[in-house]
Amino acid sequence: MQTARTIIALEHDAQGVALRWDDGLRSRFHVLWLRDNCPCPQCRHPQALERTFMFIDHTAPSIRSATLRADEVLEIEFRAGDESHLSRYTKGWLRAHGYSENQTRDRPCTPQLWDAGIAYRLPCIDYTDYMQTNAGLRAWIEGARTQGIVLLRGVPQQPGQLLEVARRIGPVRASNFGEYYDVVSRPNPNASAYTSMGLELHTDLANWHAPPDVQLLFCLKSSVLGGESVFADGFRVAEDLRAADQEAFNLLSTHDIEYRFHDHTCDIRTNAPVIEVNREGRLARIRFNNWLRGVMVGPEKLIEPMYKALATFWRMLRNPKYRLELRLEPGHLIAYNNNRVLHGRAPFDASSGERHLQGCYLNQEDVDSALRLLERQQA
Repeated sequence: MQTARTIIALEHDAQGVALRWDDGLRSRFHVLWLRDNCPCPQCRHPQALERTFMFIDHTAPSIRSATLRADEVLEIEFRAGDESHLSRYTKGWLRAHGYSENQTRDRPCTPQLWDAGIAYRLPCIDYTDYMQTNAGLRAWIEGARTQGIVLLRGVPQQPGQLLEVARRIGPVRASNFGEYYDVVSRPNPNASAYTSMGLELHTDLANWHAPPDVQLLFCLKSSVLGGESVFADGFRVAEDLRAADQEAFNLLSTHDIEYRFHDHTCDIRTNAPVIEVNREGRLARIRFNNWLRGVMVGPEKLIEPMYKALATFWRMLRNPKYRLELRLEPGHLIAYNNNRVLHGRAPFDASSGERHLQGCYLNQEDVDSALRLLERQQA
């Protein structure tokens, strides 16, 4: 791990180490935390790099000495009963894993919220750059992580090419629709996507306990009248809802709604809020799909307020100021965060031409892993 910051002061006692950085940050690390995280081959498997040290089997440690080497590696000698142990920690690792209250660690990137104006700054990557260069791959990942949406252009118009694009990141996440699915108008559809009707903004597989993180849609054919794709940043809409109507936001983030998909092969359902926040109150997931929305249940006193809150959020999603309208052309592949960006489409005339998209999903863990592997190569 790398950091441009410099350690300018070191203090220690038997129970911990305190560091002062060149930007004024002060970090303190507890003795047991340091001992438990020793990276040496005695404490971690030299190939698997997994922890082998079991602190529970050892006497509580104390710090005998702590020194900062010329290369800014922190060297600590521990004492535990009659045992001693020498551990070394790089400044980059210490900076990244500090837990002091005043420390803002290298957290996941902050989402860049957007509205309809993203049409003028939509991240766009060339297919060849994405497939053949680290810079192109990194640009794709950054777009997916920050704006939550990125467009790939020039993808060969071959069925299944979608999977090659996805596997540049990691394994495809399968669903009850298979490893991938074809979005075409069908005579006997088991989902609204397989019709020519317009689709309200929604997130996919809201009926799953853990919906897929990243969705990829690849356009193979697009000669019909209509069928334009529509996207909206659900985080932007949710934050605006929180600012304008705190009560509605609280209802949608604390009370569950049932979502269900069922056909002759499966019956998958879950209960979850429309807006999910983490322990710090930050937005974590938007889950909204009117086709999959089940029966509203809950205390009688909440039924009317919940419908009112849901209607407020839904009307905001319909507001043109939030909506990116985009006609996907053959060779375009749009990817977006399915837990943040809602998508839909305009109705189309199936008799006026052909419209064929293919879709699949990725896990966010694999996107993050691909970025970390790139950062290792650059270190």
